Amino acid sequence: MWLAEHGAADVPEPGEDMVFWLTIDTIAAQLAASGDTDELRGLVESLVGQHSGFFDAAWRVEHPATADVLEAMGRLHPEKKVAKEARKAAFKARSRG
Repeated sequence: MWLAEHGAADVPEPGEDMVFWLTIDTIAAQLAASGDTDELRGLVESLVGQHSGFFDAAWRVEHPATADVLEAMGRLHPEKKVAKEARKAAFKARSRG
């Protein structure tokens, strides 16, 4: 993604699994750097709004911070139903191992 953003040609599109992994990684980094911010809240709302079934795919991501990120998404999302979906996905991620 960095290469594509900096004008490199012939960079292959990342697959869906990689996109979800990068999403979890990015949110984990933002949580570690600055915690629950309004900016992160907006990102969470946007991600969930753009991708139906986001949590169905996200809990399966093989990233060490998946459960923590999903739990944070549950805290950050203002809609109770969506927040509950995020917490359920976090539970599934923790139960997977």
